[in-house]
Amino acid sequence: MQCAFILFHNNAVEWARDHGYKGGSTFTQARQLTTWHYHWLVVHEFLPQIVGQAMVDDVLRNGRRFYKPRMRQGFIPVEFQTGAYRFGHSMVRPSYRANLRGDNGNPFFGMVFDPAGAGQPDPVDLRGGARAPRRFIGWQTFFDFGDGNVKPNKRIDTKISTPLFNLPLGAIASHDTPQALPQRNLLRQLTWSLPSGQSMASAMGVTPLADADLSELQPYGFQSSTPLWYYVLKEAELVEDGLHLGPVGGRIVAEVLIGLLQSDTGSYLVQKPKWKPTLTSAGSSFRMKDFLTFAGVDPASRGQ
Repeated sequence: MQCAFILFHNNAVEWARDHGYKGGSTFTQARQLTTWHYHWLVVHEFLPQIVGQAMVDDVLRNGRRFYKPRMRQGFIPVEFQTGAYRFGHSMVRPSYRANLRGDNGNPFFGMVFDPAGAGQPDPVDLRGGARAPRRFIGWQTFFDFGDGNVKPNKRIDTKISTPLFNLPLGAIASHDTPQALPQRNLLRQLTWSLPSGQSMASAMGVTPLADADLSELQPYGFQSSTPLWYYVLKEAELVEDGLHLGPVGGRIVAEVLIGLLQSDTGSYLVQKPKWKPTLTSAGSSFRMKDFLTFAGVDPASRGQ
């Protein structure tokens, strides 16, 4: 993905040159275009999938109710960082099809993490830091190019894939234990003194989940005061059938990401709110598949 963004930017530089920009203005224009197309994807594709279109529309039309940084003073609240935005851990599958023909003409499948992959130059799993021909990503597995090959992630719920309970130390920034990702998330609830999910719901004017909804936590005494991360996952599972975040988790994520853009003087929401993507013919329907195509890493360009 990082390489795709670099290639998108490089092609934006060529576009700027072809459209009359010269010298430093070429880079300035390419940077703005790359950033604005990315911002567009966050607002118009990512957030609707993660929090629901209704929540996105409410925040954009009626404003942010809780996250209100001043211009140029955007920040990441701990409730977002350690609570709501870790919802993605629930969506991770144990394994993925990385591409369709990378393994001697056959699809290359790999576990997210496999202890056997440690130290291998061409790991059997999908850990980073190893460059090998069969490991190049075929994006049609992860984004919908209309060819029927896209595979959905897990729904947002309280079930976490087994490999995430035994992370390689190299995948942990501090390189220390515990290696169980859910344990690390729940410990942060304590060490960062985060509010419970129920207290967040009350502050937002949202009816909290009932104790019966969290009965599996009764042996630990957390059914009435639930760690925010777990609460957000359970809320999505019960209220939205796991298809996207619920009212507490969804509002935290939507208000923070939109608020960061609205407090950034360089974002298109501030400079030119009615702007639409310009580097492809997709216009207002511009999505990640169009981003990858302009970058030249789409399946057709790669012969995949």
